[in-house]
Amino acid sequence: MKRLLLGLILMVGACESAEDGSVPIENSTYRMGQVEQLEDNELELEMFRTREECRAAVGPADEDACIPQVDRQNGEVRLSFRMRRKRTGDLHPLSLDKDVVQVSHMGSVVGVGARQAVELEAMGEQRAGQLFIVLIDGSGSMYENDSAALGKVYSALKNKDVLDAFFPGTVDTGVVLLRFTKTVKGLDGGPPRVLNTRSEYKQMLEYIASSERGFTHLYDAVTYSMGPLMAEPAIEEWKTIHDAEPTIIALTDGFNNEKGSDSCATNAPRLQTVLENISMARQQSSFQDRPTLYTVGLGRRLWPNFVVPEEGGKVRPKVLCGQYADSMINGSLERIGIDNASLSWMALAGGGESFVKNNDRGLAEVFKAAAAVRYGWFQLRYKVDGFHHRRSFETKVKLLAFARSGATTTFHPSAWLDGPSVVAEDARWRTPLGAGATMGPLMTVLGMLVLLHFMGPAGFNARRAMFRRAKKTGAAEAPPAEPTAPQAVDPNQPPPQA
Repeated sequence: MKRLLLGLILMVGACESAEDGSVPIENSTYRMGQVEQLEDNELELEMFRTREECRAAVGPADEDACIPQVDRQNGEVRLSFRMRRKRTGDLHPLSLDKDVVQVSHMGSVVGVGARQAVELEAMGEQRAGQLFIVLIDGSGSMYENDSAALGKVYSALKNKDVLDAFFPGTVDTGVVLLRFTKTVKGLDGGPPRVLNTRSEYKQMLEYIASSERGFTHLYDAVTYSMGPLMAEPAIEEWKTIHDAEPTIIALTDGFNNEKGSDSCATNAPRLQTVLENISMARQQSSFQDRPTLYTVGLGRRLWPNFVVPEEGGKVRPKVLCGQYADSMINGSLERIGIDNASLSWMALAGGGESFVKNNDRGLAEVFKAAAAVRYGWFQLRYKVDGFHHRRSFETKVKLLAFARSGATTTFHPSAWLDGPSVVAEDARWRTPLGAGATMGPLMTVLGMLVLLHFMGPAGFNARRAMFRRAKKTGAAEAPPAEPTAPQAVDPNQPPPQA
């Protein structure tokens, strides 16, 4: 018993913060080390380590979902984080999904193996100030079939849900509606103008089918919107007053096409240039002023399985175009499908996402996604083989879009065994129950051992109490006779015969 008590005391002592700054993780024998930010961060990725930190950040109602968890047997880790501006320290809500969050376990990216998985859940819904800049293709193909393509765009932009997303009424937002051919102008043919109300927005939409048309200078329009447009007095003043982030949505129904003789291969060096311009525009502006680029294709993908090459890869005709490298764009490729390769490449460089839709309902979903609700914090889960939990391991979380941000921490498993875990019928992840779940069976076993230890002496004493033999009792004994005086002895009389 003394040894057991000493062991419990040592376990309680281990729950205190270690000299290296690590802290215990609830319902486990693991410890979580300090959080280290990546050197080139623009946003700090703040991970939560204790219940106290979670309660202060997300409130008592969500603290159970915020605290870190680990499950040794199944190789699962759960942690939560939020974003904070490095320069000012202000919280910075974002709209993230698992495609733009990279998780690494001991330097290896998680999610590429059969027994690996990553899941991200956004928490703490909120809105932030935003300036939406919509670039609409003004090429001749958009006016074909009685302006069918423009009709879909018009219906999507007038969708009530899109209006609610662009003008929520709870935060400062504005919209700039532009058309691009060789140049970029307002839908009414005038200079770019910020629309602050729904009525102004609806009035400008009525100019969407104006007669101006030409080739599709998509790359030039994107370069202009990411750079020179941000310096336009009306745009710059509005951003400064309302502290709003610019979000650019570039929409086309085909390819970048600057002249009739263009082929797909002609666009490879042009795309390389626009990608460099996008990266330069994002690097030169401060984070809160940095434009985010979304690209939208109206039609169907020409390359359904296209994946943007790794960062640093040069745009080559074979990679961009495949078998269509020498095919003409005007009247040929643009009739087959959308250049989703260029759209994906530009969106990745611009920190946003790329979409391809073929109807007004799909377009409406895109516009709502670009005006996505921001979230204050995120719950991240990932799974690797349980073998990798046999020793201390480093976990790194890094953003692939929106901003340079990432952080690392180290988890330290213990030699002590962890408690069991359970999983709901409709869930993929397990929840550790901790040592408390084993105390019932453990105390039962300990009680049985104590009972067996004292069973012998207790049984002996019980037998003595129940079956000891009592003394036999007979007739009453006569009281002893009174002592008499000794009689004189005649010396002449012989002694009595035996």
